[in-house]
Amino acid sequence: KRLLFIQEVKTFAQQQIGLAPSQTYSSFVDLHGQPVSWNLTACPKDRLDPVRWSYPVVGSAPYRGYFDLKRAEKERDALEAKGYDTYLRSVSAYSTLGWFSDPILSSMLRYRDADLAGLVIHEMTHATVWIPGNVNFNESLASFVGDAGALLFLKSRFGPDTQVVQDVLTGSEDIRVFRRFMKAFAASLDSLYATDLTFKEKVQEREVVFEQAKERFQSLPLKTEAYQNFTNWKMNNARMVLYRIYNEEVNLFEQVYEALDQDLIGALDVFKGCEDAGDPVAYLEDWLKKKKG
Repeated sequence: KRLLFIQEVKTFAQQQIGLAPSQTYSSFVDLHGQPVSWNLTACPKDRLDPVRWSYPVVGSAPYRGYFDLKRAEKERDALEAKGYDTYLRSVSAYSTLGWFSDPILSSMLRYRDADLAGLVIHEMTHATVWIPGNVNFNESLASFVGDAGALLFLKSRFGPDTQVVQDVLTGSEDIRVFRRFMKAFAASLDSLYATDLTFKEKVQEREVVFEQAKERFQSLPLKTEAYQNFTNWKMNNARMVLYRIYNEEVNLFEQVYEALDQDLIGALDVFKGCEDAGDPVAYLEDWLKKKKG
């Protein structure tokens, strides 16, 4: 049932959203309860500027993936010994950007319908639009298309007034609230790190910022429990930059989508134009100005 559901999402994404056709998700791999890989992010303690690694095709990226947990932990420990903040997380899916036929992984099947649809469309977006070396743009774009595309799919499959769709709409409101909160949180850290304080003083003061953020979180008007574990996060710069990577430009993509009356196919055509732009963010900002003016 879950395998067939993924095929429905894939067909919808190709025919109704405009994502690139491929043989992706035409095979299955059982991981026997394990993640497919582990991703490591590292960052200096006094700035939100992640360590970057270079890869063929992908370009520079602010994370590194491992299929072997022990190797990932060894690299994490080595980076921490050099004074970096780190964050190591398990991964349930990935994209090879259309170069290979990515399989359905057993780790994907535990997701609820809305999250599974979003995950499939997120990964398929990578194979449709990818700017080498600009992972913040790529991941934020996939986050946006995954969310917007999943909502369109669920409305089409279940009906616009069904509970599953209403739950997604409520969750989307929380996502926006939390993104605004995290943007302000990151900005407060950026301001601290830009001061003339010493390294030691910055590291001490950031703990105050972390605690203040946890206090502010308690007053957020959230309607779901999606972020209930925020106060238990391992709070450091690596965790912060990872969130920024996946969410930094989402608001810009939303503006393009709204300017096109929520035509996702049309929006994707605009996003594809970013691949030939030197600065994709400036390209979209200029597009919006021309659209409005």
